[in-house]
Amino acid sequence: MKISILATDWLLKMRPWLSLLLALLFTLLASSASAQEGDTQGVRYVVQPGDTLSSISLRFDIPMEEIVQASKLANPDDLNVGDVLIIPGIDWIEGELLFQDVPLGESFLSIKRRYLLTDTSMARLNQLTSPDQLYAGFPMMVATERGELTESARAAVSPGASLLEIAAASGDNPWTLAALNQLPGTWAAVPGDVLFTPGKQAEGPGGLPSEISSVEVEEPGFVQGKTLVIDVAADEGVQMGGDFFGHPLHFFSRAGDGLVALQGVPLEAESGTYEFTLSGTLPEGTQFAFSQPVRVQKGNYESETLTVDLQLLEPELSEAETAEVYAMVAAATPTKLWSGYWGAPHPYIDVINSEFGVLRTYNGGSYESYHYGVDFGGGVGIQVWAPAPGKVIFVGPLEIRGNATIIDHGWGVYTGYFHQSELFVQVGDQVETGQVIGLVGNTGRSTGAHLHWEMWVGGVAVEPLDWLARVYP
Repeated sequence: MKISILATDWLLKMRPWLSLLLALLFTLLASSASAQEGDTQGVRYVVQPGDTLSSISLRFDIPMEEIVQASKLANPDDLNVGDVLIIPGIDWIEGELLFQDVPLGESFLSIKRRYLLTDTSMARLNQLTSPDQLYAGFPMMVATERGELTESARAAVSPGASLLEIAAASGDNPWTLAALNQLPGTWAAVPGDVLFTPGKQAEGPGGLPSEISSVEVEEPGFVQGKTLVIDVAADEGVQMGGDFFGHPLHFFSRAGDGLVALQGVPLEAESGTYEFTLSGTLPEGTQFAFSQPVRVQKGNYESETLTVDLQLLEPELSEAETAEVYAMVAAATPTKLWSGYWGAPHPYIDVINSEFGVLRTYNGGSYESYHYGVDFGGGVGIQVWAPAPGKVIFVGPLEIRGNATIIDHGWGVYTGYFHQSELFVQVGDQVETGQVIGLVGNTGRSTGAHLHWEMWVGGVAVEPLDWLARVYP
């Protein structure tokens, strides 16, 4: 009798959960039945720019005649963007097939969860052989009208947290959460994972928690030699970091407008995909991390062949001095010292002897290197100006770069002025826009009088002229 009473009590306590589980199973069965009913007709495909009936046929491996018949096309040669075709014989997916570019902040895992897709259907829809092919901006095909979680909130799993606790906080059923997030059970939540929690609504990238509502990279984006501007809209108290090409991302508060990080894209970055990582801590202490492939575009820089004295081509000396300089510009000081447009560093900014990003070959040999700054001509004695407010962190002679000045402008942004004949500032000086900091010269390993102006953002040399053409945060 005692055992019977205990069993009854257990059933009474579990009754609400069992009812929800049965409801979930009924929904899944109904969805399966609906899919089987739709199989006889096929899925709907929205015609995209550049599509032809032939290309659509090849993509889905379905004869054109069958698509024409299923879609009841009166004129197969008259396809328009936005037309809806029926693709017959596809029994592994349902709904309407659409293309959209993979947003920043989404991963293979978050996308298949958001659109209720499997690994297999994701691979078949997008002709993938590896999840890493799904880079930010990839033209991804998804199946809509499947109850996708487009407005679902997201929760980061903290160490020690159970799916039951997450469900209780979000107002979800734990078994529903496990099913929607394609987990094998309620025990399978992994710390650091970000789960969709449809019990609450919140817009934002699926690979990041709801406390982050958007992640955007300003134009021109991921381009060789350019400055990345990464904007994050996040709740107050969210701390952000990350990594790109081994360089840490430093996020700072943008007055009344979320967080922002500035980071250079290395000149050495060949066109291709690279890992972009975001990480951080939520106000209550939960940590999260997210990684996504991004595609770096070529900067389309020129190349040139130079004839110079062989003693100027001592790679070991050059590498040692470069390491010394880069150690100076690695830190990201938290105070931004500039605002608005920058000024010119030199009165003759149209007199450019060598542009940024030029790939150089010396004496017809195979020794090649990039030009990491802009060379302004004009002759010895021309004034050198500070283009923006900053703090002088180095003044003195360098063997290759000659008489040099380096200025810290805050937030990981530095500028360098090399081959000067005279130096007018000292370490620790605060300089203002237009202040004369030195004179053009021909010191160091130089083949003629010029100002080599170099700029680093996040420890990476970037195109400095960009900073004269637009306002950076």
